[in-house]
Amino acid sequence: MTLTPGDAVPIPRRWRAVRDTSYDDVLVAPRYLAGHGGDPSDAFAPLTHHYWHDMHDELGNHYVSTGGSQLRIAFVPEVSELMPDATALWQIRAREGWPPRDVWSAALTDDTPPEIIAAITAALDAAVSNEPGRELYTDRGISHDADPAAVWEIFREAHWRVTAAGFLAHAESPDELVQVAYRNPRSVGRDRAWLATIADPEGNRPLWEAWLHSATPTFVLRAFATALTDPTPIPRDVDMLAPSCRPYATPLLPAPPAVQTAVPTPLELARRQPRRPSAPHARSIPRWSTSTRPASPMPTPTSASLGRIR
Repeated sequence: MTLTPGDAVPIPRRWRAVRDTSYDDVLVAPRYLAGHGGDPSDAFAPLTHHYWHDMHDELGNHYVSTGGSQLRIAFVPEVSELMPDATALWQIRAREGWPPRDVWSAALTDDTPPEIIAAITAALDAAVSNEPGRELYTDRGISHDADPAAVWEIFREAHWRVTAAGFLAHAESPDELVQVAYRNPRSVGRDRAWLATIADPEGNRPLWEAWLHSATPTFVLRAFATALTDPTPIPRDVDMLAPSCRPYATPLLPAPPAVQTAVPTPLELARRQPRRPSAPHARSIPRWSTSTRPASPMPTPTSASLGRIR
């Protein structure tokens, strides 16, 4: 079969694997600063149900869709013929009817950690698995369910600052690096009613952003919010991190313990003390004197000495 650039071909599901972590040497927290990691595999790994079908093209674009293409999760690093209107690296679309029309969508930009996208794909996989073989129309709850206000409880429980006023609501992370907002669809458009902005710690631009449609199911929003607030760090190769995010990384392996010096025993301490010089030997004093020694006896004069005296 001859392929032209942009053609999508099926690939075996066994090719879908988790990211190679053998080069990871740091843990990054908060996890929204972990970056893309250089491999999108983790985002697709939760899609284990047989209802999903994989496709890819020669440009490196990767698509996973349900049997009837009602749901499509796409990684599109290059211009895609299947998704010519893609607005970001990651695209999630839910469609219905024929010809199909978009019911809701999500778009996430380049440095989004795949582990956070995996939380969304896991939630979608669970929804598909609940009723296998059924089409994913709106009446199944894929595009409409409970009040999205329940999403803000996740941020409150994580001690984020949450404010709400009318149609507007906003959550901010404790470090002030993440802003999540729901805005009036009439003013910003339904495709971008939900906006999450993760700031570069040392820059003036966002590190990454996520836009979600106003009709995005609550269980998808809750999965995204839970992943965003999860305190569990993400392992990474430090060379794959943005320089501004490296201060948030800690070594994956603990530093080798310092060599412990044994505490010396009292006996060892005593042996290490320098020897004191011995005291000079005291000369004995005769018992008849307590102060001075007696004078030496006079020598007996000889004839020679007597002759000199004369």
